[in-house]
Amino acid sequence: MFESPHVPEIPYDLEELNQLASQVVRQRVTIPGVQAKMSMEVQKQAGRHPKITITGLWGRYILKPPSQQWDQLPENEHTTLSLADAAGIQTVPFGLVRLRSGELSFLTRRIDRRSTGQKMAMEDMCQLTERLTEDKYKGSHEQISGIIKKYSDNPGFDLTRYFDLILFCYLTGNADMHLKNFSLLKEQESGWKLANAYDLINTRLVMPANKDPEELALTIGGKKSNFNRAVFISFGRNIGLNQRQVANAISNLEAKLPAFKEIISRSFLNNEMKSKYLSILDQRSQVLF
Repeated sequence: MFESPHVPEIPYDLEELNQLASQVVRQRVTIPGVQAKMSMEVQKQAGRHPKITITGLWGRYILKPPSQQWDQLPENEHTTLSLADAAGIQTVPFGLVRLRSGELSFLTRRIDRRSTGQKMAMEDMCQLTERLTEDKYKGSHEQISGIIKKYSDNPGFDLTRYFDLILFCYLTGNADMHLKNFSLLKEQESGWKLANAYDLINTRLVMPANKDPEELALTIGGKKSNFNRAVFISFGRNIGLNQRQVANAISNLEAKLPAFKEIISRSFLNNEMKSKYLSILDQRSQVLF
C-alpha cells in the first residue's frame, strides 16, 4: 500500500489535524463527502520511515481522522473493509495509522491515481446517472445495474460482483452506500469495470434504527427497508443473474460468518462496538440466510 515495508509516520496530533482540516475546508480543497477526508501524500525519508503529509486535491492517499460526532469511524471502516476482504470482495488498499496523540485514523490509497500520480478515468454513479451530488440518495440499485450493463466491458462479471457487494452491505448494516459510493474505473488493460469497493461502514453501529430505519441508502424494488431473502433473490434475477449464481452468492456469504465474527472480535473496535456489530450481523443473518 505504501510502497515501503514500513508504516508511514504521521507528524500531527488530533488537534493539529482538526486545525488543518478547518483550513483546507476554507480553501475548498477537501475531498467531497460527509465524513472529513484529507488528501495526503507519502514522502520517503532517507534512513527513516516514510512520512505522511497533507497535500492539495491530487494526493494519492486519503486520510479520515476520528469524527467528533460519530464514535470510532476509522475503526468501523477498517473492520468493515476487512470483512469485505474476507468475503472475497475486491476493495481499495486500506489501513489504520496512529496520530502522534495516539488516536487511530483511517488511510486508503486512491485507485484513480497511478504510482506516478497520473489520474485514471473514474466515474461515480451520480455522474453516470446525470444526477447532482445532493441527489445521491435518489437512485436505485436496479438503475446502477443498468449502468453497469451499459458501460462495463465485462458486464456479466461486474454484475455478480455488484450483487455480492449489495448483499454484503445489507449484512453489515451499511445504509450509506449512495450513488457516489459506486463507480466505474477505466483500466488500461481491461477497459471499464466496476471499481473496487470503498467507503464501507456499518452505519447501524452509530445510527440506531429508531433514528434511521432505512437499511439501504438506495432502493431495491422501490423500498429502502423491510427486506427479506426473497427480495434479494428477486433482485439478483432481475439484474441478469441466473438462479445458481444468486444461490451461490448467498451461500458463499453465509459460509464466511465464522470468519467475520473472528475478525470483529480481533478488530480495533471497543468491546461495546464489537458486541453491537456482532448483534447486527446476527440480526441481518436471520433475514438473509
